[in-house]
Amino acid sequence: MAAVHTHRLDAEAATILFGWNDGVPEILYFGSPLAADLDLETFARTRTRPRGFATLDDNAPISMQPEISRGFMGHPGLIAHRAGSNHAGWAGLFVFAGKTEITDGIVFHCFDAHRGLRMDISCRLCPHSSVAVLKTKLINEGDENCIVDWMSAPVIPVPQSLSEYLHFHGRWCAEFTIDRRTVPMGLVKAENRRGRTSHEAFPGTIMLRPTTDEESGHCLGVHLGWSGNHRMVLERMTTGECQLQMGVLHFSREGNLPVGKSIETPEIFVAHSDDGLNDMSQKFHAYIRHNILKFPNPQKPRPVTVNTWEALYFDHTIDRLKALADAAAEVGAERYVLDDGWFRGRNDDTTSLGDWYPDEQKYPDGLAPIVDYVVDEKGMEFGLWVEPEMVNPHSDLYREHPDWVLRLDPYPRMTGRNQLVLDLTNSNVTDYLYERLGDLLSNNRISYLKWDMNRDLVLPGDRTGNAAVHRQTTELYALIDRLRIGFPHVEIESCASGGGRIDYEILKRTHRFWTSDSNDAVERTRIQSGFSYFLPPEVMGSHIGPAWCHTSGRGFHPNFRALVSSYGHMGLELDLTKVDASDMAIFKDAVERYKADRHLWHSGRFHRILTVDADLLGAATVSDDQNSARVVMMQIDRPRAVVPPCIPIPGLDPLKNYKVTLQTPPELAKRASRHFDNPLMDDGFVLSGTVLGTAGIQLPVLYAQTGVALALEAV
Repeated sequence: MAAVHTHRLDAEAATILFGWNDGVPEILYFGSPLAADLDLETFARTRTRPRGFATLDDNAPISMQPEISRGFMGHPGLIAHRAGSNHAGWAGLFVFAGKTEITDGIVFHCFDAHRGLRMDISCRLCPHSSVAVLKTKLINEGDENCIVDWMSAPVIPVPQSLSEYLHFHGRWCAEFTIDRRTVPMGLVKAENRRGRTSHEAFPGTIMLRPTTDEESGHCLGVHLGWSGNHRMVLERMTTGECQLQMGVLHFSREGNLPVGKSIETPEIFVAHSDDGLNDMSQKFHAYIRHNILKFPNPQKPRPVTVNTWEALYFDHTIDRLKALADAAAEVGAERYVLDDGWFRGRNDDTTSLGDWYPDEQKYPDGLAPIVDYVVDEKGMEFGLWVEPEMVNPHSDLYREHPDWVLRLDPYPRMTGRNQLVLDLTNSNVTDYLYERLGDLLSNNRISYLKWDMNRDLVLPGDRTGNAAVHRQTTELYALIDRLRIGFPHVEIESCASGGGRIDYEILKRTHRFWTSDSNDAVERTRIQSGFSYFLPPEVMGSHIGPAWCHTSGRGFHPNFRALVSSYGHMGLELDLTKVDASDMAIFKDAVERYKADRHLWHSGRFHRILTVDADLLGAATVSDDQNSARVVMMQIDRPRAVVPPCIPIPGLDPLKNYKVTLQTPPELAKRASRHFDNPLMDDGFVLSGTVLGTAGIQLPVLYAQTGVALALEAV
């Protein structure tokens, strides 16, 4: 039956059209803007589906909560039942009960009288970025508790033409690995049970056509903003229709919904493009920049950061820390972060988590001497590493409060990296953490916290033994919110063994991600490319690591390590006191180039550049006025061809002329070619945006694990 009621939302580059009869509305259309005078009733009627043989007498739509009771044969959007019901409390029927217009959006109200459940579906369309933001709230207005086993955020109908999807997966030190897959007939389910966003199952996917690439073709990206367990359901049914569901994965009884209470899905963020994956990513980046990122000082550039971890590990002395600060200032760093090893008794990773007091042996006068030296003598900000959610069994805190951890007695309290997880659902725990972190922030000039979380949750029961992942996640949010209110000048980095907690909801409370524990420049190139599909470069922590990477055992030339770190939020994480003069000069030049270009990378339109050589990857940014662009190209393995390809530069104004210059030293590029008589190797050249965007730039031959950086300026 055709929808008889419609509602549309419009933004700069998108329209969403909703339709409904007497039930839950469905998304009839989400794509490029529709004409303002479109006859919505006629359009809705054209969406009427034919009925095949051997089917029900009416087609059940893929509504934003498809229901068994309407004859929907696919995976339902809601699976719930009354806790003590002996009747059909497991299947109900929502009817449309009204709508409320909100800023840039609409809330649809539906009611299931049989089960006493009310459902509010909130849909907003950002007018600037054209990203849709949707969530569902379920309110128990009945007289019995309800158990919600599964509730999807508003369900997205996927056009049949989008017959492929990008599957994001990975592991520690290999985050954002991507497989491009064909959507099969039937159901694909991806789940995360690790208690944090996880390295293994980033909560996002991209639906696309077989012909879609970075610069052309139709695609639809969807991300669930949630930092705990989650589930994604992608289902192509025998009707040919395809649905995408995302929501919280509940452990036993986590979906308990008492009388008079409500449960709400996380928000999902949806961006479409008819012009390829880069255009889709730019919409996500614009949404984050305008709606999510809340820097204490929005005008401040993202500072070059030196982190002590891979320089010193646990070996802290004031003299060594000062020497590293001297070298950090010399290279041009603007922020100095004291990593693990500063607190009481912490000489390795077996002890002391939870005892958040400066170690009296290493810091007899507290942190003040090193903080004062960094801030007053060297003119840098001071940051501190913490891992508040964790505790070592060998710690004063655990000896005093062994009941403060997540556990499921009598089962073993399994450790990970020699640590247990504090139960944030216990207000005594969060009060203690706020008191200790607050004391550190109040009594020291700390402007930055690197907030780490180094293990998955196993048997995560609270004090009563009930599963607590969902509440653990929301209480984490509440703790960080509390700290942000108390200390609004402090920036926070989200780190979870690297990229284990990267999502939009945690980003609402933080300012940077530690993208991966791997400083292997080849691994980082791939990780950063995957990261960029949903997230902008200014939140992508990207550091120059040591000559030999301790997580992979590989070594890299300093030029390549510097290049790979240059287009995110740049930092350095190595012992600069042991770097020779030639390498130090390379790093200083890279830092200067980053400072000169960061306003472009952190505000412009980001493009991934993929080539016929799968091991030649690039990134570009183009300013909004199209007057400036920057490009980095990285040859991560031996080139497939003797002559490298010409690289089209996307996003330029075809009517403008651009001066193209090489930013990186030409010597290494020249060395790989027997002869390369190209003006790029000298003073550069001027060509039009049309030529640069089609014919492109001829690259020099590049050795494996080398690359080039280019600057383009309109003339």
